[in-house]
Amino acid sequence: MHIALYVGQNPQRTALLAFAAPIVAACAHRVTLITPVSGQNDLDEVVNQLHIDTAIPVQHRCQETTFAAAILSAVQTERPDLLIVPAFPPHFIRGRRLEFNLLAALPVSFLRVQGHVSASPIRRIAVASAGGEQSLRCVPLVSQIARAFQASVTVLHVSSQEVVYFDGFVASPLTEEVALQLDELTGTMLRRLVKELNTQGVDCHLQVLNGLVEETLLSEAQHYDLLVIGSHEVSDVVPEPGDRWVRMLQRLSLQDVTRDLLERSPIPVLVIR
Repeated sequence: MHIALYVGQNPQRTALLAFAAPIVAACAHRVTLITPVSGQNDLDEVVNQLHIDTAIPVQHRCQETTFAAAILSAVQTERPDLLIVPAFPPHFIRGRRLEFNLLAALPVSFLRVQGHVSASPIRRIAVASAGGEQSLRCVPLVSQIARAFQASVTVLHVSSQEVVYFDGFVASPLTEEVALQLDELTGTMLRRLVKELNTQGVDCHLQVLNGLVEETLLSEAQHYDLLVIGSHEVSDVVPEPGDRWVRMLQRLSLQDVTRDLLERSPIPVLVIR
């Protein structure tokens, strides 16, 4: 795997290097270190902190004057399989808008190191899936990381229901079996995702939860080491006759969910492109 890391000066660099070092050691066959021109003198120290094997080629991309320009320029040229970036504190970059505009523009999958960060190997991975076919994009990257660390993977799907009252009776949450029977297409795709990961040699199972999507996933994520989410782009939509606008609104809503999870997750987040 070709892994690129942003290693310019920032308050989260120590946490990023500690979290990234086991991933680089286990998965990388090539490494690209990205920094603005002002940070090029720190790169030898970064290589030592990452404990990169001498057999792995390491490329330095020291250009541009800002973190956003340096990252975007490097990934557009190098096209790594995975980009690892820190969660920049708002005061460090004068607000979140610049960072999220950058993340939205990235053409590659990226791992944002945030929240509770452990230097220990990844053992439990949560893949949040709405049940769309785009969920399958995560299989190559997730399976490679999971196999490298012998980590288990749980596909998390939230069945969001409104509470319904009937003369004082409150409807109980749907069971996993009933929820997937009510939405057969989603159930089929979720089981296919689990099967694809199992076929790749990953210990994977499905868990269906009830509740509000963001809040439920954020609560559940604290039990894992890595949260995987998809990036839903409007261009992915292939409208069926009669439901074009419904599908468009669904995708825009999912994009909002992706951003909310990325901003609020208590653990590092891998966004699949």
